[in-house]
Amino acid sequence: MPREIKMPKLSDTMEEGTLNVWRKREGETIRKGDILLEVETDKADMEYEAYVAGTLEKILVDAGQTVSVGTPIAIVRLESDSDAEFEAFLAARGLAGVAAAAARPSPPTEPSPSARTSPPRSPAPEPPAAAAEAPPVEPERRVPAPTSRIPLLLPDPDRVRATPRARRIAQERGIDLSEVEGSGPADAVLVADLERYAEALEQQAEPLLHGDVPVTPVAARIADELRIDLSRVKGTGPGGRITKRDLRSHLEREAKERSDRAPELYGDEVKLSQKRKFLIRNMVESKQKAPHFYLSVEVDAEPIEALRERLKAQGRRATVTHMLVKACALALERMPEVNATFREDRIVRFVPIHIAVAVDVQDELVAPVLKNCQGRDLDDLVRELDALVRKARERKLAPDDYSDGTFTISNLGMFGVDRFYAILTPPQAMVLSVGALRSEPVVDGDRIRIGRRMSLGLGVDHRVLDGVKAAQFLAELERLLVAPEALLAESRAHGE
Repeated sequence: MPREIKMPKLSDTMEEGTLNVWRKREGETIRKGDILLEVETDKADMEYEAYVAGTLEKILVDAGQTVSVGTPIAIVRLESDSDAEFEAFLAARGLAGVAAAAARPSPPTEPSPSARTSPPRSPAPEPPAAAAEAPPVEPERRVPAPTSRIPLLLPDPDRVRATPRARRIAQERGIDLSEVEGSGPADAVLVADLERYAEALEQQAEPLLHGDVPVTPVAARIADELRIDLSRVKGTGPGGRITKRDLRSHLEREAKERSDRAPELYGDEVKLSQKRKFLIRNMVESKQKAPHFYLSVEVDAEPIEALRERLKAQGRRATVTHMLVKACALALERMPEVNATFREDRIVRFVPIHIAVAVDVQDELVAPVLKNCQGRDLDDLVRELDALVRKARERKLAPDDYSDGTFTISNLGMFGVDRFYAILTPPQAMVLSVGALRSEPVVDGDRIRIGRRMSLGLGVDHRVLDGVKAAQFLAELERLLVAPEALLAESRAHGE
């Protein structure tokens, strides 16, 4: 039996996904384990493997589209499927004939005059109106993609299917083809359809009015929906009626007048990535549900700068961010009560220390998580953080690389920001904001000298911690940075 491939749920928080690229084409044979497509989730860009072997018979969702988890995106035909089984599978899902749709010529045309004199191939007789209409249907005119902002319910009459003769007559009589229901092949408008449309207008007992303005029924409905003042629209339809064509011309003229008067208020739109959507939802939830308060302290940065230079001379690399990760891990170990979260009506302490580090990658904010930071030495943390940042820049982070953070560090010092306060990431109760290292006058005994300072800001969930406990944690962190030898102390085994 054929299989539906559905938008997979690739993370525990994923609600929808964007199809980045199909790795297989329609009609291509696939094997179990082949990379079928790449999906952008709220956490990462992930490859999805085929779980059955067969033929990728139909792609239902094109690359670039965003759909909800569980939405069918493709149909795979198994080798054992017969034609009858496959057609029955499609029919049950309202997709009968979908596999052959691509093979059908487009656009269809009416039979030629000579073909009309030959016996009909179909048992159903051809409608008399269509039989009298000799010329072939004129293909839909190919025009450049519309740049107009006119609503789609006002189609361009030049894009309506019609026979050449019907199009010519409509132009002569001022009939808007988009208001005429076609009965020809592919719903093309025939001359007979124009005649029925004109008769219907003439047989109206009373003129169709909108206020004191003559208007066709379709145009009247659209004008109500778009709140168009018909007294300002000039009608060019039969009997001076206002048609959809007139509404389109009126809206385009108004749009041009507005653009002549002043520049557009809005420019290009930027489509949000799944990760950005998730970040927005998370931050809104954080601000709405977690009552934040903030603390800050100015830290003497000379000791950690000196330590960084000493390690560099030894061939060991450690940035300020690396040392902050180690210092936060030690402070959280020494004060386990602050490594906690709020859950319904109680406070729950985290067992491990998982530290997330905010990273800006190609204008996108991600926060990979260093797992089990307790008991790990500085060099070990340096290696893992560097590996995570490298994966982030290559867009290879997996959902597990983002998950289960218990504390976050956000450092904007490299961008020259002196001080700021980041927003909490649920379910965490604290986030550390790190400002730039800067030179400032410092009082040293009875003299003033130029020293190095760094601002630390702490955002706190007041449901979990009171001000005193948060201040004690910040003071402990400052002590570790001012006397950083503790960052190099022998560590216990990883994870203990």
